[in-house]
Amino acid sequence: MKRKLKLLIVTLGFSLSVLGTNSLVIGQNEGRTSSFVEKMIAQAQPRMVKIFGAGAGRVEGFATGFFVSKDGRIVTAQGVILDGRRVRVVTANGTSYEAAIIRRDRQKQVAVLKIEAETPDYFELSEKQIGEKGDWIVALSNAFKVADKEEPLSASLGIISLRTEMEARLTKRDVAYKGELVLIDAITSNPGAAGGAVVNPAGQLVGMIGKVINSSETNTRLNYAVPCSALFDVLLGQKTVAAAEPVVKPTEQADLGIVLFKFGGRSNPAYIDRVVRGSPAAKAKLRTDDMIVAISGQKIGSVKEYNNLVETLRPNEEILIIVKRGVEMVRARLTPRAKKK
Repeated sequence: MKRKLKLLIVTLGFSLSVLGTNSLVIGQNEGRTSSFVEKMIAQAQPRMVKIFGAGAGRVEGFATGFFVSKDGRIVTAQGVILDGRRVRVVTANGTSYEAAIIRRDRQKQVAVLKIEAETPDYFELSEKQIGEKGDWIVALSNAFKVADKEEPLSASLGIISLRTEMEARLTKRDVAYKGELVLIDAITSNPGAAGGAVVNPAGQLVGMIGKVINSSETNTRLNYAVPCSALFDVLLGQKTVAAAEPVVKPTEQADLGIVLFKFGGRSNPAYIDRVVRGSPAAKAKLRTDDMIVAISGQKIGSVKEYNNLVETLRPNEEILIIVKRGVEMVRARLTPRAKKK
């Protein structure tokens, strides 16, 4: 029987931590690793990629990924890094490519990218679970951006601790992760590690290193992988980035008490011009010149996107809003009121 964990998460994102003593660097051999570990690392290295994209505040603009097909498809972690205008992928030999985002799954926090190149070295995804409790694994990633060209990635040796399920939330409305996961005894909760590969001695993919998750109850981080079977489902899924879900607008309009700058176009960034006195935004201490970057987990890149999203909000339902204030990212919770007719 699987045990099911339900954790209330207040922080989901990349956070700095110290590499563990079981961490090593691909290519170095100081007698610390046995031949089977060296083989695991050597087999995985050509299949790995470094990913560079958008950063925001304390969220860094780099991550890890790996090839899952011979035609350039890559699996990585969903995140802010993919929300910029450009996503760049660097292969093991140092070659750089522009990548297109072809699929996202926000519950599993997985994304599929593609580059225009043949990639003969890749991981075969399986619809079956790979690895059992107690099996050795190696986790490979670009933690702390140790590589940006042809440099080797870092690796951590560990074992599979437990297979379980988890539902992690940022707020009651914003699901950060939901599904099966593999807990591992290897330190992977470091900046840039998300999207890395977890492999077994046979060279099979056990799963993908998940995004950093901090528990508000225990003040600890989970070292875990999204299992191979879940990645298989995402890769073959029907829902793509271009697919639009029907939006059911509420019967009563929500009011945040925010007036945006009008630059003459709806594609401009959503900067706050004025906060209405006594409004939900005022109570949340939002300010003039704050730039709205996300609401309830949805990226806001323009005035148009802000207006469209506000139309879907319901009065009296709390939301999480993220704004950029100078060089800082400020998070605030507010409850919209009903718009006066």
